[in-house]
Amino acid sequence: MPHLQRAADGRWLGNGGKERPARKAKAALIPSGEVVELCRAEGCGTPTTNPRPARHMVRVDGSKDGAPEHWFCPGRCAGIARARRDLRASGGIR
Repeated sequence: MPHLQRAADGRWLGNGGKERPARKAKAALIPSGEVVELCRAEGCGTPTTNPRPARHMVRVDGSKDGAPEHWFCPGRCAGIARARRDLRASGGIR
């Protein structure tokens, strides 16, 4: 069984104390299309200045920076909207 050693800077040395070539960095995975599938429900994401588009839609408050309230589907769409609102409030997105 070969004995592995580390160099002074913490890199692993191969057999015989020779430095191994650095591994190539993998390319970052960048999605080529939509990250989140678009909602097909009619009225999802409409401003609350309009009447409620469907009985099951929920109102999501806007952020403190002045973003308006909107109607969203319960579940995924409302969750994404609330997360975006919270990120705006913390300064995470503009």
